[in-house]
Amino acid sequence: MLLRSVAAIVFVAAAVTPAVAQQDIVCDEASIMKLEQGLGQIPDGAKKIESAKEITMAKEAMAANDIEKCKSHLGNAVKGMDAM
Repeated sequence: MLLRSVAAIVFVAAAVTPAVAQQDIVCDEASIMKLEQGLGQIPDGAKKIESAKEITMAKEAMAANDIEKCKSHLGNAVKGMDAM
């Protein structure tokens, strides 16, 4: 019984964490510049290319005033950079 409760709590926490992290992302010029600087410091590879694409899409979304889409792309870029 206790094991099931612990497993359920872990599952719920894992599902909620990405949603909470998405709320912390700010879509502005400073955030994008910070990610671009971080991107320059990681080794070349597929993850770097994908993160660069996500940053470009975030810029386009910000220009179109689609803040939620911008946040999503910035989050994807961060996740790609963290995986390295």
